Amino acid sequence: MNVKFAHISDVHLGAWRNERLNELGYKAFEKTVTTIIEEGVDFVIIGGDLYDVSNPKVEVIDLATKELKKLKDNEIPVYGIQGSHDFSPSNKSMIRPLITAGLFIDVSKRDPTEEDKLRLKFFQDDKTKIKLTGLRARKRSLEIEDYHNLDRESLEAEKGPKIFILHTMLNELKPKEFKDMESAPKSLLPQNFDYYAGGHLHKTLPDKLKEGGISLQISEKNNIIYPGCVFPTDFRELERIKHGGFCFVSGEIKGEKLDLKVKFNPIKVIDIENISLDCTNKSVSAVLSKLKDELSNRNCQDKIVTIRLFGPLSSGKTYDIKSNEIIQNFKDKGAYEVLINKNALTTVEYQAISVSAGKTNEEIEATLIKEHANKVKIKDFPNIKIEKKIYQLLSTLGTERQIGTKVMSYNESLKQTFLSIFEIQKTKEHKQ
Repeated sequence: MNVKFAHISDVHLGAWRNERLNELGYKAFEKTVTTIIEEGVDFVIIGGDLYDVSNPKVEVIDLATKELKKLKDNEIPVYGIQGSHDFSPSNKSMIRPLITAGLFIDVSKRDPTEEDKLRLKFFQDDKTKIKLTGLRARKRSLEIEDYHNLDRESLEAEKGPKIFILHTMLNELKPKEFKDMESAPKSLLPQNFDYYAGGHLHKTLPDKLKEGGISLQISEKNNIIYPGCVFPTDFRELERIKHGGFCFVSGEIKGEKLDLKVKFNPIKVIDIENISLDCTNKSVSAVLSKLKDELSNRNCQDKIVTIRLFGPLSSGKTYDIKSNEIIQNFKDKGAYEVLINKNALTTVEYQAISVSAGKTNEEIEATLIKEHANKVKIKDFPNIKIEKKIYQLLSTLGTERQIGTKVMSYNESLKQTFLSIFEIQKTKEHKQ
């Protein structure tokens, strides 16, 4: 029996503060759904982060609902998990209405009868009989703790063709530029699955998938696939990947196994023009003159223009290079939108405290936590454990108070969680 499905991840609807860029993200998702329907796939896998936040604007929810309904109307079921962005610890994610409406099948449901271990349920696709399950993400990669408690034996013993969906970065596949991000070893994944549908990494892996439109044969040693994001979500991604996409996976069901090939399908909704200018030992006037030359020599019509300025100026201040004026000049020449990054632009006297450029907020957070953990010395607490404790604390501090819960009960719950995180045993106080 032949099978074909689409594997998408990290749509991040509503990720930009700039609404014109959000509109491009919406357009990319709409184009993705249209392409999937035209291809006539059996089902769709979403590897997490359909939304950029768990409670997005109503316009974003409306768009997602409309597009997923198109898939349902064409009898294409959608299987997926919640990612680190659209997950809510209080189960208030706006993925919930999609599940209730039958537009999204959450395959990360656990067996409620199992208390000691995290036992996941399987969902069988009606048409292909392929079995799907997966582990949803949590904020700051805390789902890695769940992998340690996962009942892998029951998952591995399940017979028939099966797919595991994850939203976690793996040590062995982690690109160098993400070295400070929290990740898990491949050994934590349950074995004996035909295909591992990855999410979270905004980069297509293996790398060669994105080169030349090749089809990659899936094998036991090469069956973990990350399709990357559908549309860039930050400045660096506009520079490096320019446009996103998703994967088509096709092949045959041979007995209890899947024989599959995967092919990347790019989704391009706009052209990107990247400008990178080394300002080392240049005056403000020299930098502005160089930008004027770039403006004259480039075709910016209907493109997103990214401008990265870096290095120590020989004279003048960074604020003398006025971003608003530069942006307007490029828009006057027809640019759709203009983004300027001056994070690594410094003056000579402040060069020593310049920050690393080109990192996301999550990467900066991960770097600072790692540096802090390396400096803290606690008996019987290795650095990696301290890191995890910090992430757990941050996650707990972000826990919402549910409607109907009294403040006193909420505070007591937080206190007990803190005691548990620090492995502190509460003792009775004795009167003197």
